[in-house]
Amino acid sequence: MTRIVIIGAGAAGMSAASRAKRLKPSNEVIVLERSRWVSFALCGIPYYVDGKVKELDDLLFYPPEEFTKRGIDLRLGKEVVELDPDTKTIRYRDIKSGAEEKLTWDKLVIATGARSKAPQIWPEIRDASNVFYITHLDTAKMIRDYALAIGPGKRAVVVGAGYVGLEIASALAALGLKVTVVEALEQVAPRVVDPELAKVLEDNMKSKGVEVITGAPVERFEIVNGKANAIVTSKGRIEGDMFVIGVGIEPANDLAKQLKLQLGKSGAILVEEHTLTSNPDVYAAGDVAEHRDLVTGQMVWRPFAQVANKMGHVTGTNLGGQESVFLGSVGTSAFKVFDIVVARTGLSKSEAEKSGFRPLEVSIEAGVRAHYIPGNSKMTLKVVADERSGRLLGAQAVGFDDSVFWRINTVAALLTTKGTVWDLFTADYGYQPLLAPVWDPLVIAARLLMRTFGEKPR
Repeated sequence: MTRIVIIGAGAAGMSAASRAKRLKPSNEVIVLERSRWVSFALCGIPYYVDGKVKELDDLLFYPPEEFTKRGIDLRLGKEVVELDPDTKTIRYRDIKSGAEEKLTWDKLVIATGARSKAPQIWPEIRDASNVFYITHLDTAKMIRDYALAIGPGKRAVVVGAGYVGLEIASALAALGLKVTVVEALEQVAPRVVDPELAKVLEDNMKSKGVEVITGAPVERFEIVNGKANAIVTSKGRIEGDMFVIGVGIEPANDLAKQLKLQLGKSGAILVEEHTLTSNPDVYAAGDVAEHRDLVTGQMVWRPFAQVANKMGHVTGTNLGGQESVFLGSVGTSAFKVFDIVVARTGLSKSEAEKSGFRPLEVSIEAGVRAHYIPGNSKMTLKVVADERSGRLLGAQAVGFDDSVFWRINTVAALLTTKGTVWDLFTADYGYQPLLAPVWDPLVIAARLLMRTFGEKPR
């Protein structure tokens, strides 16, 4: 019997636990989790805040008892204090009682995820009752309860205009709060789309009543009697009744450092394709680990849910006695703010240049359904390819139709297989007037690129 200890009960941890136990029932699988949640979807927090999701438990893929039925020893409210790689011993304590226990492992999985850097960046917020940053699912209830308590018309200031910040801003606006989004860089969604696409998103947010202030890094929070009443930025002082920080996360790598595991440039754990670390008896999966970018070949840190689930599956499969590999990702992500969808995959033109490619980019605005269908919506689409080979490198899109999402996913699939401009043209996209035009935006983008690359594949 092999004892497998998994630290962290999020997507990666529970995926690994379930797979290892299913494939090899003789495995003893123990999961240590410091919170009361398992198999949780932090991405769903904005939808609990705005009321689309009624109960926090609805954000669990499975309840804890489901894993217990599978024979997994799930220990919640347990914080790992110390790891000894020589004796393979874990010392952990009960969060409530403080009592400590020890156990040994044969195989260890680090799935501790990521954490907010907000209290490190702004130490003054640690005890402020109206400043929130995501630590766990409980944060969702804290944000929603506070927003409802202060009521419509009060000012919520969201720091950071990335995925989390923009989705939380939309959720708070849905509750009737006045919302100001403050971003340190010169555009919203700075790590997602290029400035011209970001402008479409920003204009739409402003049309919904959200104030957007860019190029304004937050220097400090003003705290009075245990509450923040304003932030001080390079563009002045901004007052608010509640503050949500949606910026600044890092890998939760403290335990990895105890084990002296090799870390990547991001601080996340370096793993090979089986998700093994530099210690042959220790695996790492999810937001705490780096993996390979399939476009550049470089190691990257992408704390994305779909990556975490896949890495956990691969880890569990290997622990279950079958060989499995996680080759990497191409950086596909998407979010929806109010009624606009934003999605991207792969590299932008500037990122491609920095990675040594010679990129060529096309940008189009095209309808997402047949032109004669009433209410046909348009999307703005960018596609990037390498001028030397015709290989696709990335794509970005914004629009008011959910099909923006699947079109970027289509490019993502081609990136994963090193697809080319000609593959983008040749792919047999379905045609149905209510769903897509006969000349799909992806095909139009391919045709424009083929003006440079030629009609025939090289």
